[in-house]
Amino acid sequence: MSETIFVPAYWPFFNTHEWRRFDYTTTGDPVEPITSVFSYDPGTNSMLYDDYSSAGVWRDRWYYQYRPGFGVAEWRDDYPNGKKVVMTDPPIGWGNLQPIGSVYENYPKMNPFKSWPPSLAEGVQIVTYEKHLSNFLVACGITYTDVLQFAYLQSWNGKPATGARYWMALGVGPVAVQWLAQDPNDKNKIIQTARLDAVVTHVNGGANGASRSQA
Repeated sequence: MSETIFVPAYWPFFNTHEWRRFDYTTTGDPVEPITSVFSYDPGTNSMLYDDYSSAGVWRDRWYYQYRPGFGVAEWRDDYPNGKKVVMTDPPIGWGNLQPIGSVYENYPKMNPFKSWPPSLAEGVQIVTYEKHLSNFLVACGITYTDVLQFAYLQSWNGKPATGARYWMALGVGPVAVQWLAQDPNDKNKIIQTARLDAVVTHVNGGANGASRSQA
C-alpha cells in the first residue's frame, strides 16, 4: 500500500507576522535566479506567495488557503498593472490527503465578475505526487529530513501547459524548484530546466525541518 501524505503540511501556513523568503539559484545552466516570499494576509485569511525577478521586480502573487475537505486552495492571482484573476468554485487545487505515486486532477474556472480585467477561462491542473524523501540536500549545504517531491502542469483553454516540480520541506515550504513546460510542437514532450535550490530566510520566525549537512 502506498504512503498517504497530508499535502498542506508541506506548504507554508502560518498566521503570524513572519516573512519567509526563498532565494533560488542554480549553477551551470542559465536559469534566472528568482526570489519567493510567503506571508500571511489577515484581511483575506490567506497565505500570500509573491515572486520577484533577479532584479527585485515583483512578478505575481498567489492567494491560497487551507480548506478542510479540499486541501490547498489557490483562489486568486495578482499581476502587475492591476491585473487580478479570481477563481470560482473550484479554485486551483493542490491536494489534501494524497497517496505517493497518485495523480490529482482539478478543473478551476475564472470568475469574470471578480477578475480585472474580466477574464473567463477554464483550466486543468494535474499534480503528480512523485516521492516522499527522508533526506534532501540543497546547494547551500542544508539537509531537509522530510520532503515531498511533486510536479504540476496547468493549462487554460487548451493552451500548452506550464508548471514546475517542487521539493517542499515539512514545515518550511519549497526549498527547490524546477520549471516545466509542455512543448508547443509536441504535447507529449515536457521541457524542464535545471533545479533551482533555495536559501531560506525567516523574518519574525524560525526555521524548521533542516540540519546543516556534515558531508
